[in-house]
Amino acid sequence: MEEELAHGRVGEGMKFVHQGLSGTGYLFVLIGLVCMAGSTLYFYMAAMKKSGDAQFFEGLTMMITGIATCAYLTMFSGVGRIYIHDRKFFYARYIDWILTTPLMVWDILALAGASSSEIMLTCGIDMLMIGFGVVGGATPGYKKWIFWILGCMCFMHVVGVLMKYLPSEKYGPAAKKLYGQVAWLTIILWTFYPIVWVVAEGGHMVNCTVEAGLYMVLDVLSKCMFGFVIVQSRGALDEAMANKD
Repeated sequence: MEEELAHGRVGEGMKFVHQGLSGTGYLFVLIGLVCMAGSTLYFYMAAMKKSGDAQFFEGLTMMITGIATCAYLTMFSGVGRIYIHDRKFFYARYIDWILTTPLMVWDILALAGASSSEIMLTCGIDMLMIGFGVVGGATPGYKKWIFWILGCMCFMHVVGVLMKYLPSEKYGPAAKKLYGQVAWLTIILWTFYPIVWVVAEGGHMVNCTVEAGLYMVLDVLSKCMFGFVIVQSRGALDEAMANKD
């Protein structure tokens, strides 16, 4: 494990160099890893109890936490990061997000019966959102905030699409209720990500350990809890699949 802060003396002052994770930071990453891995195993077992199209939602949910498991294992192993502006920058986190967040959007919009073209467009804009975030985190000076603003604009489009389908009963009342639960859960939790970005990668107001803890809590809630809400609502999923057929 690395020291949270390695520092060197310059003149009579001190400057922080290579800010990394403390033991507590790695504990946060380990907690995230255990939650993601355990959820992935549970969702896999749930998917194996079904066959054919009935596996769709469980399988998609398993892929979300499975990719996140790989990302957290990468970070816990001490790789998947570089130093930018004398601070550890976890690009593995963004690889996770650019793959898992469009899967989550797909998972949600499939419950509402959105068209394939709208799902594809929304997933594409979601990926742009993450792309702007990672480039902004690696950009020095005020220019990083341009990327943050562009990412927020993409996020607003995703939120708009999710809210658009809240009244939809295309797949029945049970599917509508489940859609509302996971859509609002996603909108609320995802709103905190750009806020954490501001105080972490953007403004460097908190150290890497606090950053890891904040992102871990958001990831576990937005992926694991999201998945359990969907997988535990088997009746709504069956209704959605039946109406789709």
